[in-house]
Amino acid sequence: MAHVLLVGDAKSRTHGLKSILAMHGHAVTPARVPSRWRETERTSAPEVVVAAVEDPGEVLRVPLGGGRVFAPAILFVHQEQDAVRDHFAEERLIDQLTSPFPAEDLLARVDALARVRRIVLRQDRAEAASQAPSERPLPGGWRALGSRVAAALRHRVPSYEIPSGPYHEVASRVAEWSDRRDSFDPGHADRVTAFSAMIAEELGMPDAEVGALLRAALLHDIGKIGLPVEVLRQVSPLDDAQLRLLRSHADRGAAILRALEGDDAVASAVRFHHEHVDGSGYNGRAGESIPLSARILAVAEAYDAMTTSRVRKRLSPYAAMGIIKEKRGSQWDARCVDALAQALKPRPETLVVS
Repeated sequence: MAHVLLVGDAKSRTHGLKSILAMHGHAVTPARVPSRWRETERTSAPEVVVAAVEDPGEVLRVPLGGGRVFAPAILFVHQEQDAVRDHFAEERLIDQLTSPFPAEDLLARVDALARVRRIVLRQDRAEAASQAPSERPLPGGWRALGSRVAAALRHRVPSYEIPSGPYHEVASRVAEWSDRRDSFDPGHADRVTAFSAMIAEELGMPDAEVGALLRAALLHDIGKIGLPVEVLRQVSPLDDAQLRLLRSHADRGAAILRALEGDDAVASAVRFHHEHVDGSGYNGRAGESIPLSARILAVAEAYDAMTTSRVRKRLSPYAAMGIIKEKRGSQWDARCVDALAQALKPRPETLVVS
């Protein structure tokens, strides 16, 4: 169960939410003065903030904090008559739900947001422990941690049939937030998904596998959720500690996806999308031992990263494809490189004369 901070000064907005949350085992701390909710958050240390306010600006105008520790997400619960718009803040993941909704949707969303935070914080502690000389490394590393967290998530909120939809929606929201904080032009995940689809089509990938590939492409950088934005956007070269932190995002993402979605094909594609076919990538996998979806994703992601970076020298599409072709068969899978090159080749226009 989660510790929830419930922000709102109108009993008509908060009473039902508090009842549902408390009835199903969540600890609820009220913050009845929205302009002072951060003070209550600092003293109560919640895992999720649920804000039931008419004007979200009341909450967002307060400095949101953030920093190295991954801050609790804010879930805005709107009423049908409210003017609803999308809100984004680099310091906090923001999600929203509009009434009326089934109680199970609220419970699932709160559970998912709390679980994401726990995974990030556990992995931060595991990363710190692995770097401390006096500490023993976590047995089994990231994979064991992800498996234990995923197993724990199977015991979700009791007495309700919790739908999977909100967990998928939270995963998408987390990935979207990561994408907007990253070092590429907005829309990186969407473009990587499009390039992945092109490669899959050229390769004749079975339809049954394409769905998992495209889901993985949309979510491939979800693991960056716990990384400081200053690391993501740093222009100067990263030091060793920062580089280790950045490289952890693939394993972090896989652990989050196994927990929220339970689809091993998607999680594996995300975990291995920075492998090199010669074995020199993040986890040392090589050749055919790297899932095909991950090899496709690696090529698609590299091409978009080279052409849309905001912190490295941005390359033209021609130059980017040239680099990828140079490392065809060493860093990137040869068939996937050829497939993207073919898909991006200009098509001759056909003139029909009647």
